Amino acid sequence: MPSPYPPARRVPTADLLHGHLVTDPYRWLENADSADCATWLDGQAALLAAHTPAWRHRPRLRRLLEEFAADGGPAAGPPVIRGPRSFYLHRAAGQELPVLMTALAGRAPAPLLDPLRLDPSALTTLDAWRPSWTGDLLAYQTSRGGDERPVLQVLDVPRRRVVAGPLHPGRITPIAWLPDDSGFYYLTLSTGPFPPRRQVRLHRLDPADDDAVVFSTAWPHLSIAISPHGHGLSISAAPGAQSGNRLWLAPIVPGREHILDARLIHDGVRDHTTAMLKSGPAGRLYAVTDAEAPYGRVCAVEPGDPHASRWRTLVTSSAPAVLSGCVPLVGPRRQPYLLVSLISPDGAELRLHDGEGAFLRAVPAPGRGPGTITGLTGPPGGAEAHFTYNDFVTAPAVYRYDPRDQGCRPWRRPGGKQRAPRPANAPTVARLTYPCGQSAGHLYVLARPGPRGPRPAVLTAYGGFGASFRPTYSPTTLAWVAAGGIYAIAAVRGGGEYGTAWHAAGRGVNKPNAVADFIAAARHLIDDGWTTAGQLAIKGASHSGLLVAAALTRAPELFAAAVCSDSVTDLVRYPSFGLGRLWTTELGDPDHPDHLPVLLGYSPYHQVRPGIRYPAVLLTTPRTDPRVDAMHTRKFAAALQHATASEQPILLRCEDGVGHGARAASRWHDLHADALAFCAAHTGLADDLQGS
Repeated sequence: MPSPYPPARRVPTADLLHGHLVTDPYRWLENADSADCATWLDGQAALLAAHTPAWRHRPRLRRLLEEFAADGGPAAGPPVIRGPRSFYLHRAAGQELPVLMTALAGRAPAPLLDPLRLDPSALTTLDAWRPSWTGDLLAYQTSRGGDERPVLQVLDVPRRRVVAGPLHPGRITPIAWLPDDSGFYYLTLSTGPFPPRRQVRLHRLDPADDDAVVFSTAWPHLSIAISPHGHGLSISAAPGAQSGNRLWLAPIVPGREHILDARLIHDGVRDHTTAMLKSGPAGRLYAVTDAEAPYGRVCAVEPGDPHASRWRTLVTSSAPAVLSGCVPLVGPRRQPYLLVSLISPDGAELRLHDGEGAFLRAVPAPGRGPGTITGLTGPPGGAEAHFTYNDFVTAPAVYRYDPRDQGCRPWRRPGGKQRAPRPANAPTVARLTYPCGQSAGHLYVLARPGPRGPRPAVLTAYGGFGASFRPTYSPTTLAWVAAGGIYAIAAVRGGGEYGTAWHAAGRGVNKPNAVADFIAAARHLIDDGWTTAGQLAIKGASHSGLLVAAALTRAPELFAAAVCSDSVTDLVRYPSFGLGRLWTTELGDPDHPDHLPVLLGYSPYHQVRPGIRYPAVLLTTPRTDPRVDAMHTRKFAAALQHATASEQPILLRCEDGVGHGARAASRWHDLHADALAFCAAHTGLADDLQGS
């Protein structure tokens, strides 16, 4: 019987690595520019097009996505206030890309940067922006087609004209403006011998000056921040993602800004701890760190002796609440305050402390039940903070907090009406516990009110880099639930839901624990009567997609469908592609003889076995992904198509003109409509939709 899939030759390619013979029959698919790869991708596109007509409820699911996105109101982030101006992102319903707005105090806001004016095709995105301390200048970065190679320029805000650039930093870079607006520090990648070095450069707005390198490191993770109070430039470097950092503080001498005397003040690489500095009112300096505090702490730093051994703890968080943000504030009598945000399985919290860390009061979060606070920020020496709040049923809205108030208030956009969040048609939200390892994790389960099930369900998790999967407003989740399904989100080891120990338990050689937890969460949903194996889909992107790919190869009998997007699937060759070299601390290092057997044991590409009845699988990827190379998805698709003994389809969706990050709203809706329609078709939800 001929294969229903496009021909993909199997080449007898193998490597002997640390005593292990590692086969790689689809290595030829690593070359996206080859004629053979292009022909194979054309065949995959034709195969996908042949299947999509069967997803007959896709139009309704796409309409639901659009409706819930519109219910969220205008997308907006917390404002950045510099001098008399405020800056913020704003995307109205139906707008393809967010617009950067600005407003003078007391005046109506106006668009400052609209990506669609720069490029009507909607392929150019505004990736980052940072106003100067006066608010008169703006450094901004744009890229096209998802290539993530930004062009950095400087805009004169009052005159609306470009006054510096273009610069080509290679990757999106933080910007640290000098206090007098005369220039800024930014990051580049060296062009010298391999391996490249990360560099801090100083760019003067005087075009006669060269961009001097003031700091460099062989470590790939580098970030910078500057204090407007004269403490200097803080520089953080790390050998890998969430691997602990080293932190330097470099005083800035007027006239000698190009010469830095960087002093190492924190070294957390050995014990995987991190630290960052924050400026407060009246020249105060604080450190936010998880060193000696697995749930986080805030410390006072003496600028004259800033070494970590001299930090004085002011606020410490404890289980189950993880400290997620801190902003120093000043009261009406110039007294200092610390406003901290915390996240726990029960929801988001805000707590106000005085300048010495004494607890003053809890600040009620805007929502009810589990929620998320992000972007907690405020201008140095400012009297109020801003943040974004959302939860599973409450769309994101920006709030402001002033220590003189007992609670938070919706932020009134300059020239606009005060906007409170508008809840969606609320599903029920249950928080369950499930066994994982020697402890327990938690699951959020969203469903329409009524009998529990069993119902068609989608399960997802993140479980990596110490990042928490927090309760957030998602049109994808709400569209699936509105159509009659159940949506579940699991906390698994490797995330940050329970502090640094929870992350360590799913990092590096412990990464298989995250996969085991994800499978345990699926079994719990089935055993507890929420769904069945024939009704359960798993879905994830990026690191979440790795969990999905690993789970479907380890326990294919548990799932009816899987959607895996933009994911690492070849855990042997991943450091040689995209940004893979940055992830060896998190995923494990295939060059390490003790790590390779662990990686081979859960690497999705290497765990595909002929004759297994795999569930229906939809793999999605950009044609070119600068972070997670699309070769992972191509090779995994070919391996699954060759091996499966099931009649369920293995499909590949490859998209041009986008990357790993932001995309136009219509493209986002198309992608997620395809994913949900695929899940609906293979879990039985499509039958339920007929009467809706």
